[in-house]
Amino acid sequence: MDRTPALDGIRAAAIAMIVAYHVDDRVVPAGYWGVILFFVLSGYLITRVLTAEEDRTGRIDVRAFYARRALRVLPPLVVFCAVLFATGTDWSRVAATLGFYANYARVDGMDLGLLTHTWFVAIVGHFYVVWPLVIAAVPRRHRVRVVGVLALAAIVWRVVAIQVASPGWVYNATDTNAAALLAGAYLGVARPGGWRWAGWSLPAVVALSLIPAFGERGAAFLWADFLALALGVLVLQHALTRPRWLEVSWLVSLGQVSYGLYLWHYVFVRIDIPLWTAVPLTAAATAGSWYLVEQPVQALRDRFRRRRRTPPKDRRLTAEA
Repeated sequence: MDRTPALDGIRAAAIAMIVAYHVDDRVVPAGYWGVILFFVLSGYLITRVLTAEEDRTGRIDVRAFYARRALRVLPPLVVFCAVLFATGTDWSRVAATLGFYANYARVDGMDLGLLTHTWFVAIVGHFYVVWPLVIAAVPRRHRVRVVGVLALAAIVWRVVAIQVASPGWVYNATDTNAAALLAGAYLGVARPGGWRWAGWSLPAVVALSLIPAFGERGAAFLWADFLALALGVLVLQHALTRPRWLEVSWLVSLGQVSYGLYLWHYVFVRIDIPLWTAVPLTAAATAGSWYLVEQPVQALRDRFRRRRRTPPKDRRLTAEA
């Protein structure tokens, strides 16, 4: 599947909201809505990758998918956790992160400290494990119907969970955050045309994140997340029209390094240093993650992928040349 630069533009907006929220949630009280944007986008992209492979080859190579996702997610995360462990972070917190149960550790009351934000990584990891099995099991002619039902069920469950579960569970658990992931997944199988008129949706979600009422703790802010989910769907639909304003180079570049930025920014805005020091340190750590970890791993992954696709005879000729 071809890369769509406008989707990196969405990533850039989402990570900017999250960073601003962590810097000062009084200024951007609902900046955590950037996580919802990430969930919607992840659901869409992973579903498109899986369905495109099945449509092209007739099957989904689940093991290869797991390997690709592991190489994307794990190296930056392992390096990040290793640095924190070496500088004094307790092993139980590191284990919760690398074991991909940080979200449930938070529900159980564990203080993850500088690894608090990795609850998001855990949820995405759970989705990566389960979703290819679901898509592979669903007949192609029933994709839209089945994924649509699952998305609706996830939304209904979140409504119920707000009534019967703790706010901590609703905010952190995988099952309650599946609504945003599956909303994006539904767009991935339904493949509706992009809606140009929805260009107001991203400015709207950013503007609403500045309103204090949407940042209140308790049931009220959990209900407000449905507004962010709806706007997130509209944002994605607009991005699929490939608007130029979402494809400007600095937005695309920021979106491409958003994973490393997500991991590292929280450390520097939470330790006791002034913001003018935290910003360059975050930029340096993000650049280090991108150029020293993510890019080399990506290059290695692409090299082995090309080698797997090259027939044995062609490999021999290439070696002889």
